Amino acid sequence: MPIDDAMPVRLEAAGTDPDEAQALLTQMYSADVSVQAEANPFEYRYAAVGDQALTLRTSRFAGRIAGELPPSPDEVVVQWLQSGTSLIDTNTDQPFAMTNGIPVPLLPHRSFAFEMHDYEQRLVHLSRPIVERVASEQGADVSGGILFDHTVPPSEQAVRTWHNTVSLVSHTLRESTPGRLLHAEMARLVSASLLEMYPQQRAPQAGEAGAQSAHVRAAVEYVHQHAHLPITTTTLAKQLDVSLRALQEAFQRDLQTTPNAFIRSVRLGRVRQELLAADPATVTVRQVAEAWGFAHLGRFSQQYTAEFGEYPKDTLARR
Repeated sequence: MPIDDAMPVRLEAAGTDPDEAQALLTQMYSADVSVQAEANPFEYRYAAVGDQALTLRTSRFAGRIAGELPPSPDEVVVQWLQSGTSLIDTNTDQPFAMTNGIPVPLLPHRSFAFEMHDYEQRLVHLSRPIVERVASEQGADVSGGILFDHTVPPSEQAVRTWHNTVSLVSHTLRESTPGRLLHAEMARLVSASLLEMYPQQRAPQAGEAGAQSAHVRAAVEYVHQHAHLPITTTTLAKQLDVSLRALQEAFQRDLQTTPNAFIRSVRLGRVRQELLAADPATVTVRQVAEAWGFAHLGRFSQQYTAEFGEYPKDTLARR
């Protein structure tokens, strides 16, 4: 089944029996889980809504839960506490304590030992192929799989963006029954927010290996990470705290091009990636080009053809 095909997921379970809760979690995650009542009366609630591309979940347990989650090769799971306590990697010398409100992605290629007490948390389950596709479109090297370092806290802005994005998607799922294409777009949007919090290592691009200047290397990295924003040579120079002339000369010396030309080349590459992945029955060249800041379609087509040796419409028709 294509990864964008929707298969609705709707689940809600609640109760006061620890054995029932343990059986539920064991079945859902194929995990070795122990559920125990503690000082307070035990109760639990677990709910999920979404599809194979994206599922939003809530989990609340009054008690202690411990165990080990196996690798999830087809999913990327992101979780964040709203109350209570949670430790990850409890079978290591350095267990990681989660902070309320800070999303933590679980690496899909390895298991996680955990222990949680009297907690409420939110989770997002994302299709791993969709996350990898979005990361690749952003210029990341995903040949070895996606990697997240949960010990490095994300920026406050990235966390706010994540919560705003999930809130928007949650509202959409609660208030309507989105079709397959909207489900897929929401999964891409949430994936992009995740990658803003935990950026992937970017694959080196042709012509960048010669970047010797620290300013040029920083500029290259910044452009790849923020190509969706209205970057200009002037804003780039301000971001790096260098003069406009110094930046232009450094680009010319190291990469034999100008900052503006480099920005345009990166954006053209993003357009090409989207056109190759898009459905020509529902997406137009104009839509993709304008989304990446190319307002003049005729000029864009000339630049695209010069860069890739084919018309953008022919790229879109390849699918």
